[in-house]
Amino acid sequence: MFRRLIQIVGTLYSHRRNTHLEKNNLPGTLRYYGTPAEEGGAGKVYMIRAGLFRDTDVVLEWHPGNRNSVHYGGMLALNSARFRYHGIAAHAAAAPERGRSALDAVMLMGNGLEFLREHVPSSTRIHYIISNGGAAPNIVPDTAELYLYARSPSLSVLDDVWSRILRIANGAAMMTDTHLELRELSGSANVIPNDVLAKVAQKNLEEVGGFTYTPEERHFAEELQKSLPPDGAGHLDSTAQVFPLTKPDPNSPQASTDAGDVSWNVPMIGFGTATFVPGVAAHTWQAAACAGMTIGQKGMVVAAKALALTGIDLFTNPQLVADAKADFRKQMQGKTYKSAIPEGQKPPLDYRNK
Repeated sequence: MFRRLIQIVGTLYSHRRNTHLEKNNLPGTLRYYGTPAEEGGAGKVYMIRAGLFRDTDVVLEWHPGNRNSVHYGGMLALNSARFRYHGIAAHAAAAPERGRSALDAVMLMGNGLEFLREHVPSSTRIHYIISNGGAAPNIVPDTAELYLYARSPSLSVLDDVWSRILRIANGAAMMTDTHLELRELSGSANVIPNDVLAKVAQKNLEEVGGFTYTPEERHFAEELQKSLPPDGAGHLDSTAQVFPLTKPDPNSPQASTDAGDVSWNVPMIGFGTATFVPGVAAHTWQAAACAGMTIGQKGMVVAAKALALTGIDLFTNPQLVADAKADFRKQMQGKTYKSAIPEGQKPPLDYRNK
C-alpha cells in the first residue's frame, strides 16, 4: 500500500523530484507496521522487545490532530499501574478490630500523593482514580485499588518521581497492615527529537500544504465549535497552514505516546495533521465526528503525502539517513532507555476493562 502511495506521490511531484522507487530500482525496504494498543497498552514497547525495529534505519509516524505540524520531540513520559491492596474483611460495626482495611491504604496513598505534588517539577502530572473501593459500607474492605498515571517530559525525572510514588504506596501498606500488589505496570517514553529528520519533514509538509474547507465543511466546523469552551475554538482557516518547526515547551500541555519508546531506539520523525476542527481535542466525541467525515479524510491525505515525500528523500539520499543516525547518537548521549514494564511481562489482552 505505501509503495503504491510513494509511486502516486512521486508522480504528482515529478516536476520537482523526478523520483520513482521502482523505476530507479532503489535499494531498501519499506515496511509498514500496524501498532495495536497504543493508548494505555504500550504496544510498541513489546514490538521493540520482539526486535521489530532492530534492523530499521528510520521510522516515520503520524497522529491525527487539530493542526498541521511536525512532531519535533516532546510528549510526556508515562508510567502507570494499578495499586491493589489486600486486607482482612470484617463487620465494620460488630468486629472492626478484626479488619484490616484495604480502602484505608488506598486513601492514605492518595493523601501521600497530594503532599508529593508540592515537591515535584511543575511539569509533572499525577492523576488517579479509585477503581475499587470495597463491597459495602458495613464491611471492612479486604480489597481496594488505586489506578494511577504519572507523567513527565523527562524519562529520567519520571523514574525518580516513580520511585517516590512506590515508597508512598508501600508506606500506606505498612500503616494499615495490608499487602500491596502492583498490577499491570505500563509505561512509555518521551519523544527524542531528531534535528536532521525534522528539517526534512518540515520541508515536505510545507510542500504538501494544508487544505481548506468546503462551504459544507465550514458549516459543520462552525456548528461543532459551538460545543467547545468560549476560548477553546481555533481559527478555521488554520487548516490551510503549516505551523513553523518549533521544539515543544516542556511546561505546555502535552499527552503521551508509546512512539516515544521507538524514538529512544531508532531515529524517528512524525507528523500531526488537522483531521480535527481547530480547537478540538483528541479522545472526544468532536474528534470522532471530524474523523468520520471529509475533514478527517483530507487531513489524513495531507499526512500520507508528507510521509511519502519524506520516504522518497530517505530512499534517494543515503547521506540523509547517515546524518539522521548521527544526530540520534548525539541526542542519546548520556541517556539510557529503560521501560517501566518489567522484562517478561506479557502484554495485556484487554487493558481497558480490568
